[in-house]
Amino acid sequence: MTKRAALVALLCTPLAAFADEPPPAVTTSAPSPRAPFSVQVAALLGPDRDSRPRGFLLGGAYVLPPILPMDLDAGMSFVRLDTLQGPVSVVSIVEMTAVRRSPTSVFFGAGAGPVFAQGRIRFGTRVFGGLELFHYGPIPIQVGAELVTKFCATDPGELCPTNERQTWFTGRIGLRL
Repeated sequence: MTKRAALVALLCTPLAAFADEPPPAVTTSAPSPRAPFSVQVAALLGPDRDSRPRGFLLGGAYVLPPILPMDLDAGMSFVRLDTLQGPVSVVSIVEMTAVRRSPTSVFFGAGAGPVFAQGRIRFGTRVFGGLELFHYGPIPIQVGAELVTKFCATDPGELCPTNERQTWFTGRIGLRL
């Protein structure tokens, strides 16, 4: 009987100690020191010898409340590229960007909306990513790459006609204010 009582005391003593302690505090992600709204301005330059795209990006985004250990932005943007085949304009009506929380951050995102190119309006997407220096500083600097793709049919796998370009690739350097 003493062995059984000793075993019960051995098992119940740590449980009783845990019962006396208050429950651990629930921790939430720290709020981002960023402003609730951001504006992006960037210069774009493409390496493609055939079209030589160059242009600019203007965008605005609302910084969402922190859920993950990264900053999420939801916004809109306008991209204008001048190419040898004519101007290309992209209006990203819906755009999401994720930025890692650190002084030097990696960012990536995507947007979707109409692409105005070569005399036609088509649905398209913009995918981008890069490095943001001084993420929590007064003027973060972004260096990255952009890929604009337009869809010529309802089937995304279908290619555009031979006289109509489907993708544009550019490098990007800009500021987030």
